[in-house]
Amino acid sequence: MMIVGILFVAFRSSFQVKNKDVLYGQACIETLYGQVNNFLHAGLSSKSLFTWTMAIFPDQYIISFKPTQQIIELRYNEQGSEHIYSTISLTGNSNVMYCSSNSYTIELTGETYELHINKWLQENATLKFFYLSWTTSISTWWSEFLQCDTQWTWCKTMARFESDTRTISLKKQICLTFTGSDCFEWDN
Repeated sequence: MMIVGILFVAFRSSFQVKNKDVLYGQACIETLYGQVNNFLHAGLSSKSLFTWTMAIFPDQYIISFKPTQQIIELRYNEQGSEHIYSTISLTGNSNVMYCSSNSYTIELTGETYELHINKWLQENATLKFFYLSWTTSISTWWSEFLQCDTQWTWCKTMARFESDTRTISLKKQICLTFTGSDCFEWDN
């Protein structure tokens, strides 16, 4: 019994340390998705955005994925003037919990693109009510999130946010199984 107990303690501690980074990385993805999805919901329902001093009723809500800067930017247009509502930084930002530690970092990859939602989902002569800004020929696009160790010896695909103009949605998908660094199976 004593030998089994020692082996259990030894394997349990190594299992916990290994999976702790994965769980914290998933917590980072959930936090990011929560902030982006709340903003998306405000745009789809044309609800107000709140600052410290007032409520804002934008004409357009914009979600920008910017991998080169490692940020997701939430912006809005109000009476022809564009403003930044919130910038979610994946590096060096303490209010995005679990996106980096001493052993790993979460990286945003893919192309820079923007998702636009017009107030009350109204179309005008030049713009659809819900569209991707960088193209008119593709109705879906995604940004992937990698979890990498701090020495950049390994990276694996952790999750992706998929924007779909056909279903007017932004879905989060978490990788369930890996083939090396690539995701083999996504949740639905």
